[in-house]
Amino acid sequence: MDASSLLTTLLSSSSIKNISTAAKANTDDVKKVLMQAVPTLLQGASNQANSASTAAAFQQALSQHAQDNTKTLDLTDGAKIISHLLSSSGTTASTATAQIAKAAGVSKAATGSILAAAAPLLMNLLGQQSSGTSTNALGGLMSGLLGGNMNNLLGSLLGGSSTAAASQTAQASTAKPAASNTKPASNSSGAGSLLGGLMGLLK
Repeated sequence: MDASSLLTTLLSSSSIKNISTAAKANTDDVKKVLMQAVPTLLQGASNQANSASTAAAFQQALSQHAQDNTKTLDLTDGAKIISHLLSSSGTTASTATAQIAKAAGVSKAATGSILAAAAPLLMNLLGQQSSGTSTNALGGLMSGLLGGNMNNLLGSLLGGSSTAAASQTAQASTAKPAASNTKPASNSSGAGSLLGGLMGLLK
């Protein structure tokens, strides 16, 4: 699974505009929220895929969302996805949303809408890239998306200016998924290329 291409698509100008329209938020706020939220959402996906109690259902959800038409983003469905992903990272979805909102400097209400709009797109991309993957292998693929030290990566992306963001991400990255059933895969894309791609997209 290629983390760089997944995030390049998620953070492309067309995706940002689509999320902005669905959430009724300006594009700058969308970028700020996604910069803070993506590591936590990917950690949540990894936790879902690595938990014996949720892996099968998560794989089914990915298969279903891989077929979605992402030109129209369903915020109701997105809110449900966000609830699952954020609550699997060791805190409540409401608390995690508030932490992301504070770190991004965007209201909690707007942050919730942006996350709900982004979630179906994220699941669609994850579903497409994990197509044909067995349940046992899915956890390793999702873990591979995290790649390296997430706190250091986020600090580099933000220029070391967001203590709140680092703290919030640390909570997610240190949360232990229940009953891991597979070993994490290595990140073949590399943190350097991922960092360069994201910095170019979000200038």
